[in-house]
Amino acid sequence: MWLALCAAGVGHVAAAERVRIGAEDDWRPYSYVAEGKPVGLAVDLARAAWAAAGVDVELVSLPYARCMKEVDNGTLAGCFDTLRDARTEGKYLWHKRPLFKARIAIYGRVQGATATRVEPADLLGRRVGVTNGYDYGEAFDNDSRMVRDVAPSDLISLRKLVAGRVDYVLVYDRVAQEIARVHPELGQAFVQRGVLVEPLLYLSFTKRQPGLRTLIARFDAGLEKIYKSGEYARIEARWR
Repeated sequence: MWLALCAAGVGHVAAAERVRIGAEDDWRPYSYVAEGKPVGLAVDLARAAWAAAGVDVELVSLPYARCMKEVDNGTLAGCFDTLRDARTEGKYLWHKRPLFKARIAIYGRVQGATATRVEPADLLGRRVGVTNGYDYGEAFDNDSRMVRDVAPSDLISLRKLVAGRVDYVLVYDRVAQEIARVHPELGQAFVQRGVLVEPLLYLSFTKRQPGLRTLIARFDAGLEKIYKSGEYARIEARWR
């Protein structure tokens, strides 16, 4: 039985053999598109957990902001990777064990940089580059005093930084490292200055589908299974 979990909602989750989940299309190395297919650390972890749960998953690659809108309206069962905190907790359904932990770093320009570490409080009064649709932890996201410059991607935010159009940029450190690898000239011009927060990342599930908690419990069981079998560690090792 093909479980699309769309607004029309056909079938019951307990009998499902397949589910559609949104995967971000431009967040290397966690979730991105290569040769027309979703790939990345989070993609491999999610696939392995669903497989261990006995559920066939269709991953739909799309920009994160759109992915979350599809979850909000119930077109997709879920999306990854979502930062779970007080701002997002009540909006979605969640699995228990996080998919992985990551680090959001504060980046500045190499030119004129000092050895002084930049703390989150130092961002006040500065123009800070962020990416459309992303969450950065409740302390930053709830602070209306922060001056945000919103870009469609981390790559564009970092280009704005190097061009002097923003003072700092918030990017997950492994994402910034990958951007620096792919764009070496750009990478030579920005440097990590501090850490904003180290969040746990999850699949966020829609509240607009009946019976979805049963499916989430199956995903939790699958995730637990790949931890115990060592498959989780093997996948992490492949992406180091």
